[in-house]
Amino acid sequence: MSNKVLYGTAATAVLIAAATLTFSTSGAQDASISTAAAVAAANWADNVTITVNEAENTFRFESDGIPSHGFADQYLIPIDPTNQPFSDKTASAFTVANSATDFPESPVDTTITTLPIYTDDLTDTSLGQIGVAITGAQIFNDYENMERTVVALDDQVIHDHVAFLDACNGHTLVDGTSYHYHGIPVCITDSLDQADAHSVMIGVLSDGFPVYGNHDQAGAIVTNADLDECSGHFGITPEFPEGIYHYHLTADEAPYMIDCYHGEVEVAANAGGPPDSGRPDFAAVATELGVSERDLMDALGTSMPPDFDAAAVALGISSDTLRNAMPAPPQ
Repeated sequence: MSNKVLYGTAATAVLIAAATLTFSTSGAQDASISTAAAVAAANWADNVTITVNEAENTFRFESDGIPSHGFADQYLIPIDPTNQPFSDKTASAFTVANSATDFPESPVDTTITTLPIYTDDLTDTSLGQIGVAITGAQIFNDYENMERTVVALDDQVIHDHVAFLDACNGHTLVDGTSYHYHGIPVCITDSLDQADAHSVMIGVLSDGFPVYGNHDQAGAIVTNADLDECSGHFGITPEFPEGIYHYHLTADEAPYMIDCYHGEVEVAANAGGPPDSGRPDFAAVATELGVSERDLMDALGTSMPPDFDAAAVALGISSDTLRNAMPAPPQ
């Protein structure tokens, strides 16, 4: 891996100095800290471009969506992605996808704050992208369904030596796009983490706080009991020697991933269903996508604008495919 970092407003690629972080006696973060220097210096893969915008206190993540560690040779793809859980299904419930031919690039382009703000108000993570990894892949939460009852890692299934989730705790959507992790991406941590040291930063969540594997100080293994309800805590990390709130992925039991944000994050407001005027032809869209109209409407929900990433996961298609099938809003 190597860094490809651009500074949007800097004359030179000088790293931004990290601000001092102080803690209250309750462990809450009293002052914000810039993550820009750590983001710029992270071990991003060659397929990732990071652009730090000093003026707006953000960074832009761009990748082709292909994990730098590669795919497994084959994956089990559920024929009916709504027929969950998968672990009790026979081989006839799946097709076998060959990564050499079935997995196209699925570009990721997202902008994340470099001044994350810790808050006591929690926000549930949704299905779909909740963060980005240094491999160019996406980070998803634990779940395979919108009801948050099916945990992907606990729903592993293998038929004829072909698995639903690969050895890196990742897989794609059913159409072969949007490779993502549901647990510790061991293909990263096994090569980067040291047995007697804290994990290194392996990604950033959408609220701007960094993400790590399951090693704490001196290599102590982090379990869910060591973390708060969002799988995070305050502490020193290699990139933040003064300390910062950060997330850990765990391996002992669910949650393996991050199921809520402890940082401020933008979410679509629930503004009710779409008005009758300009209402999309859901039947036509459903037919184009090869899903039922009911499933389409349930996946889109009532938020305005809809969470296309979450809806696409529920339908087992890529978000780009869903967006392209939906008509443009009336002007």
